[in-house]
Amino acid sequence: MSQTSIQNENKISFGSGKLEYSTDDGVSWVDLGAMRNIVFTESWTQVKVDSDNAGRVKTGIKDQLARLAGDLMEIDLAKLNALRGGIDTFTEDAGVSETLQTGGKTTQTPIQVKVTHTTEDGDEFRITIYKVTAVKGIEIAFQPDEADDPNMIPIELEGEKDTDRDAGDQLCEIYSELGEAAAS
Repeated sequence: MSQTSIQNENKISFGSGKLEYSTDDGVSWVDLGAMRNIVFTESWTQVKVDSDNAGRVKTGIKDQLARLAGDLMEIDLAKLNALRGGIDTFTEDAGVSETLQTGGKTTQTPIQVKVTHTTEDGDEFRITIYKVTAVKGIEIAFQPDEADDPNMIPIELEGEKDTDRDAGDQLCEIYSELGEAAAS
C-alpha cells in the first residue's frame, strides 16, 4: 500500500553528471571526462548552547563543509595537477608524454568545481562549490590485465567557506531546473 503519491514526477532525477573544475573563478571550465561514483556531501558540526537555569540558549552550526568525490576513469595528469592546486610539478611533451612530480610543496591554491546533470529534455541540476582543495592523495588500484574495469583514481575535493562572498552564499550553490516548466 502506498503511503503517499508522487508530487511532481519532473523533480525525480536519474543519471550521473559531468564534473568540471575552474582555476579562474568560474570564467572557464574543464571537463574531467569519464567518471564513476560521483557523490556530493554537505556536513557541519552542530552547536547547542545550554544554560544552567534557562534551557537552550542557542542552536546552530559550525565547520560547514561541502565535498565532491568520485573515481576518475581517465588518468589525465594535467587535470590531476590542476585538481591538486599547485602541489605538483607538471610537464608535458605535447603528443609524447606527461609527467607529474610531487613532494615538497605544501600550499594548495583553491579551485572551483561543479557537477551538472542534464536531463533528456535539457533541464539542468547543478552543484557548484566555490573554494575547493584536494583532500586525498593519488591512489591507483591496478586491475588485472584480463579485467573489464579500467584503473581509476579516486578523488576527494573539499570546499570551505569563501569569506569574500556574501554570507548565505559562501560555500556552494545548488541550482535546479527540474520540474520548473515554463508556463504555457
